[in-house]
Amino acid sequence: MNEKTLPPSAKMHSTLDLAVSQELNHAVQSIVYNKYLIDRSVADHGASMLARDLHDGAYGPHEPISFVRCVLPFYRACSRIDDGSPAYQYASVPTANTLGCSWRWRRKSLDEKEAEKCREHLSDFVAMVSGKVDDATYAWVKPLGLFVPGEGKNRVDFLREEGVESIPARVYERTYPEPSRIIIYRIQVSAFSATWAVLDGRWVENIPNPSWTLPLMKAYGVKGPTSWPIDFPKAEQVQLAFFMPKGTTSPLGNPEFGDEPVVDLETVVATQNFKDESVRTAVFDLRDVKIDHRVWQISLGITLACFALLRLVPEEFSETRILIGIALGAAMTGGVMPYVVPFVTTKRRRLAQNQYLPRARAPKNNQSA
Repeated sequence: MNEKTLPPSAKMHSTLDLAVSQELNHAVQSIVYNKYLIDRSVADHGASMLARDLHDGAYGPHEPISFVRCVLPFYRACSRIDDGSPAYQYASVPTANTLGCSWRWRRKSLDEKEAEKCREHLSDFVAMVSGKVDDATYAWVKPLGLFVPGEGKNRVDFLREEGVESIPARVYERTYPEPSRIIIYRIQVSAFSATWAVLDGRWVENIPNPSWTLPLMKAYGVKGPTSWPIDFPKAEQVQLAFFMPKGTTSPLGNPEFGDEPVVDLETVVATQNFKDESVRTAVFDLRDVKIDHRVWQISLGITLACFALLRLVPEEFSETRILIGIALGAAMTGGVMPYVVPFVTTKRRRLAQNQYLPRARAPKNNQSA
């Protein structure tokens, strides 16, 4: 590729204008730099136990995309703005706002001469655009001013340590939900505590690292943390939903978020309403109800005795035979009724067998339709 065939964005060698507030920019840069510190501490001192889920342990540092899911709620909502073509631009992105992942090599792997050559090579904008340097493809979460590398992530921390302020890259723009769509809630039920983010008043996602997430969300303009609303399903019900299997009729899962553990409050409500509906059932089908086995034993004994008497009593004793027949019918009815006759009205949640929300009544089914 020569200079004449370079795309317009490469010829201009533009430095991206992040257009975010100073507070938000500082919050993003803090997360980026703290990830760099964690990765370096684990590599140099084996501090993976202190890093918890913010580091991938023996597999090395988290890749930027994996790390983002640990600190950014609803990161799967970072949709592309293009139609799949995809649309991108060449630009220099600020190193301080770019997540790194030095899993293959680090600055200390090079001597001074190699480091200088590598620095000049990786920071050469035209060389990168021309294909003389391995490609760097970065997702730009534009509303946050955060860059998440796909390819070219290993060079980020090297250039950071070398004091290079910007990195040439192929940039793909991504969106993120507006701050008005997200609210942070702090949950405290007995000994259980958690921090949850709710999107559009419907989708609940756990925030595993609130000390990282809350400053970023506050700078972005998200409300909270506040207490759990009384008009929402109980926090206990939501917490249980996090342990359910994913599915259209299950509260867990968002059709647009893949395998991310997100709880649908509308499905929680629909499930509770379904279980609160009244149904007719037999005593045998009730939860926490045990029928005394002597009921059917006595019924069986009387039934057998009645059959024996009917064979022994002569036909001319018709009235006696009628009474025996009545006793036989009563014995059989008494023995069978608790098991098969639906004469009890109760709520579905009190049935011994779990009752699952029908697909036709699932809010997520209506959404996918």
